[in-house]
Amino acid sequence: MIEVVIADHQEFFRIGMAEVLGATGELCVIGEAESPEQLLNTLKRARPDVLILSTRFLSALPKITRILERRQTALLVLAEESDRTPYMQWLRANGILHRSIDEPALVDAVRRVARGELFVQGSSSDIEKGKSEVA
Repeated sequence: MIEVVIADHQEFFRIGMAEVLGATGELCVIGEAESPEQLLNTLKRARPDVLILSTRFLSALPKITRILERRQTALLVLAEESDRTPYMQWLRANGILHRSIDEPALVDAVRRVARGELFVQGSSSDIEKGKSEVA
């Protein structure tokens, strides 16, 4: 079982991601946070294999990074379409995805980063064609 925490300010997106991941039977969302403060409290009690982190939470990244390194939690960054993916790579994230990601690619991304692989979603034009680019 791969345990996941979702940190995103958009409630409906968080709920949708949790439903998609939970439906697989092998992925389990063990926590959700809508603010950096909630995320830090969640990480005090939960030990996820993967953290899906919205770029809106980057203000708390130094504290979050220390926790993730100690627990060997993979970081999957949820970037806005306007965020620059090459810029995001300095975060040392295990993966980068956008809100436009489809359900199979989301599940694949979580599985890959949990195994220690990298995942980088392609541009939105790739998604429109039904493709997800992985690195």
